[in-house]
Amino acid sequence: MHFERVSEEAEAVLFDILEHQNESDYWKKRFEGLSTKEDVILRGSFKELNDRELIVSKYADNYPYMIQVLKDGYTYEKHMIDQMSPFEKKIRELLKRSETINSPINAAVGNISIHDYNLPAEEWMNDVKIFADRYLEKHPLRQRMETLLIHREFKELVACLRSISNDEEFLADMRDKKVEGDTVSRNTDISEYDVFLSHASKDKPDIVEELYQSLGKLGVNIFYDKEEIEWGDDWKDRILSGTDRSEFAIIVISENFFDREWTERELNIFLNKQNENGQKIVLPILHKITTEQLKNKYPKVAAIQGISTKDYTCDQISILFARQLIKRLKSQ
Repeated sequence: MHFERVSEEAEAVLFDILEHQNESDYWKKRFEGLSTKEDVILRGSFKELNDRELIVSKYADNYPYMIQVLKDGYTYEKHMIDQMSPFEKKIRELLKRSETINSPINAAVGNISIHDYNLPAEEWMNDVKIFADRYLEKHPLRQRMETLLIHREFKELVACLRSISNDEEFLADMRDKKVEGDTVSRNTDISEYDVFLSHASKDKPDIVEELYQSLGKLGVNIFYDKEEIEWGDDWKDRILSGTDRSEFAIIVISENFFDREWTERELNIFLNKQNENGQKIVLPILHKITTEQLKNKYPKVAAIQGISTKDYTCDQISILFARQLIKRLKSQ
């Protein structure tokens, strides 16, 4: 089903309606003190949303006192996202995250460390680097963004992304590229690796090395830091690139995994990726921990069916993974 987009002004009003559904006097206050131009735009946006059957609204005392969001109004954003190219989805996600990072909630350091305070913005900028390398080679702002990334200039990078998100000619070009080369793009950019092997370094000799060898025997293409990160590489960039280009993630979770900055970073990336795509990505393996420990530490992961190394050998785990990979390939 094709879902036609409303005007930018009407879209902003729809999202405003959804955000403030439980505030009875919100729209009365919004309509007070508007200039003639602002009043015309706001009323026109309401009319457009009504005409498109996204909402039903009724007026009294010159403002909408009753606003009912219809089914298509609730699903509007999802329909828009479904129709976006991977490029548009990613730039939208980066801009939404930037708003969260820069919100008043994060304005006070409080009792957290400076490192923890700065971490979300640092992680965001790393993701912007990956995005720029993948999509922006020919964009006029690419060189400026490289300089801003070196100097870790958060606000200026957000401004660049906003400008790119409004560059209709470039957006159209990226949409055409997706249509023409979707299969090639997916195989070369997104799924360079069949699986990312996420683990704590202390578990390498105990389980991870053997699992890597078992998967390798089946011809699985694996991102394993020991093999993929070479002398002189920026290891953080290599890991982030690996998370972005892997079809699945096997997460070996043990007590060694708990409270480690980069293992938990990898885990969160893959959980977000799974939620965003609506497709199975995270494959948890419990190693010398109980299901109860997992629930206490990572409740979101506990909701995903996992397996335990006390029940399966590495060879058996590799065969189970191969079956998942074959199913994915067949579905494509």
